[in-house]
Formats: sequence, C-alpha cells, structure tokens
Amino acid sequence: MILSPENLSHLIDKVKFIKIVECFTRATDITIDINDVYGNPVVKHNFFYGFCAAIRSTTEGLKRCIRSNAEIGFRTAATGEVCFGTCHAGGTLIAVPLVVDGQFWGSITCGQIHLAPPDEEDVEQMLRATADLGLDQRELVRGFKEIQVITADKCQAISQLIQYVANYIAELIYRAKIQEKEAHEKLRTMHEARIRAELEKSLRLAELKNLQAQIKPHFLFNTLSTITSLVSLNKNQKALETLYALSNLLRCYLHQSKELVPLREELKYVQSYLTIQQTRLGNRLNVTIDVPENLQELAVPFLSLQPLVENACIHGLEPKEGPGHLIITGEMEGGICQLSVIDDGVGIPPQILAQFNDQNQLKPDVTRGIGLQNVNERIKLYFGPQYGINLASRPGWTKVSLKLPFYLPKITTEAS
Repeated sequence: MILSPENLSHLIDKVKFIKIVECFTRATDITIDINDVYGNPVVKHNFFYGFCAAIRSTTEGLKRCIRSNAEIGFRTAATGEVCFGTCHAGGTLIAVPLVVDGQFWGSITCGQIHLAPPDEEDVEQMLRATADLGLDQRELVRGFKEIQVITADKCQAISQLIQYVANYIAELIYRAKIQEKEAHEKLRTMHEARIRAELEKSLRLAELKNLQAQIKPHFLFNTLSTITSLVSLNKNQKALETLYALSNLLRCYLHQSKELVPLREELKYVQSYLTIQQTRLGNRLNVTIDVPENLQELAVPFLSLQPLVENACIHGLEPKEGPGHLIITGEMEGGICQLSVIDDGVGIPPQILAQFNDQNQLKPDVTRGIGLQNVNERIKLYFGPQYGINLASRPGWTKVSLKLPFYLPKITTEAS
C-alpha cells in the first residue's frame, strides 16, 4: 500500500466531522476517530469518556492509543476491508481504511467497546498493560468493566456505518484532488494576460457547482443521527435502508456533472430523499408519485424537483399535526409540461406567496423561498422567460408547479 505524502487535515471540514462524531457517540455510546497514516488524530475532540478518557489523559497512554490506531490502520489498509482488533489496553477496535487511487490516507477507528464481557484474565492483562501510567487501578477496573458490550448484529451495523463515513471522506479527498489537478493544468496553459479573469470565472462556477451539489450539513447530521438511533434500537434493516438512501443522495451530488438530466433520474433522487424523510416522519408522511411514462425522459435541470419536495416536507408537512400527504404529478398539454408538488400541510404565509407571485422573486432573507427562486431562475435561463415556477397556496393546501417545454435531447448521465 502506498502512503499518501500529503496531510489529510486540510481536506477535512473539522466542524462537520466533529458534529458527525458527536451524533455517533450520543446515539451509540461509541466513539469514532479519524487518523492519519501513522495513527495520529486528525480532528481532536472530547467524546472519549470513562476508561478510554482516563488512559488518554496521560502522555504515555495517548502515545499507546495512537500506536494502536496506527497498527490496526495498517492492517485494514492491507485488506481494504473492515478490520477488528484489540488496543494496547485490551479494548476492541474496529477500523476502516481511507484509500483513494491506491494511496492510503489514514483510517477511521471505532473504540470503547467489548465484544464479550471481560473476565478476570482480561482485567489482569489490562492492569499489567497500564500499570506504569500512574492511574487509580480500582477506577481503571471499574471503567474497563463498564465499557459497552455489543452484539454481533449491532457490531455489523456499526461497521457498515463507519464504512459509509469513510467512503464519504474518501469521496471528498478524491474530489479535492481532481479539482486541484484540473486547476493546476488550467493555470499552466492559461495565457498570462487572461489568468486573473479566467480564475475569477472558474471560482464563480466552482461556487455555483458546490451550491448545487452539496448536502446541507444539518440534513446530513440529522440523517446520521437517525441511522445511529435505529442501530441503537436494533432496527438494523431500517438503518441499512436509510443508509442506502443517503448513499444514493451522496452519489448523485458527487458524480452528477450534467446540467440537464432525464426526469427519470431526478425522480430517483427525489425517491431517495423521501425514503429518508419517511424514516424520520413515519406515518406522518404519505407519498404518491403519478408521472406518466411518456414524460420520464423529459429534460429537467438537475436538482430542480427536489427543492420543491424538500420545501413541502420541511415547511408544509413537518409543522402540521397528524398525517400529511405529498403528491408529485406530471402532465403535458400543447407541448408544455407541468410537474407539480402538492401537499396538504400548513400552507405558505400570504406575504411570501404574494411576493413571489407579484415579483416572481424572493428577497434573500426569505429562507423558505431561496430554493424556489434558484430553481425558477435556472429554468428561465435554460428554456426562456415564459417557463418557470407557478405557486398557489391556502391553509391546508399548497401546489408548486414547474412549467417546462417538452424537450427530449440526448442526455448522458454518469453511472451511479
């Protein structure tokens, strides 16, 4: 395995990762850590507790923990799969590698667990291994025995969740490296007189692409928290279904480079989003999708239908008491296609509705309408000013419609 010569820390959003660690720890009582190739923690946090916190409170104990992380990190890098091992003090470690283009960047480790209750021999081995750290032996024994014992099924579910986090971070590394390579190549070939203008244009385009392709952090964290809660309740099948749906969302965000996609692909993305929302809201969210087959290849801007569905779920149905219904329909008349998202939620406040319908735009401080305005402007840019969003609402009913031409170009999408 080739070790990456670069530092991993500058590629990881530390605030987001700490939030993921926090959600994971609070839901499972198990802590994860991200390490470089030598086992050093890339992001420091305070979510270790009990036995592990005591060991890490000493300089020598922390060094041994880092050494244990490095050892299991190299083992998991060699196999490319989830690896189980034992730390220097006798606790169980689970690790997955961070590998991109054949280079080993580090690992994610999960600790503070036992696979079986420790017996007297395990306790004696722990005491021998930590005797020189100067810690209270009675407290160490108590903390060691209080480490959570997890079942094989729960262990499998947790390892799959850690694998997902590792895959997500590997995708970020890959994207950063590709963007860096492309930027260097472009700068190398660009004429001196045009460098500043072209660079500014590239940065603007990159920012727009990032806005189009990023998952809102709070949605990602809420979904991870939902998954880990399901795992802690031993609802492993439901956790896996939600995990697969979130993986599909990430795949769409990370790999979709086309500005226009078939409606069929946009609906797949919407269905993954709704799977997650139905996991969160349960019987409160009922969905009907009624789009004729002859409209499935209609060209739509990527991420044009999902913001409408998201608004309906978050602002219409979630605040409503009791069950709600969301309907997605499609119809065509005279070469014009209309895609509609209808909900029986709380409705849109009259001032926001009037502002959008009167001016066909929303002020930047109107949070609810930013997604609608973005979609509206993109449709007009692609197809002309006669197309865009129509908005109608009253208490207990909202209908948001996309007016599009029946346009069927040859669209190629990247493999998912």
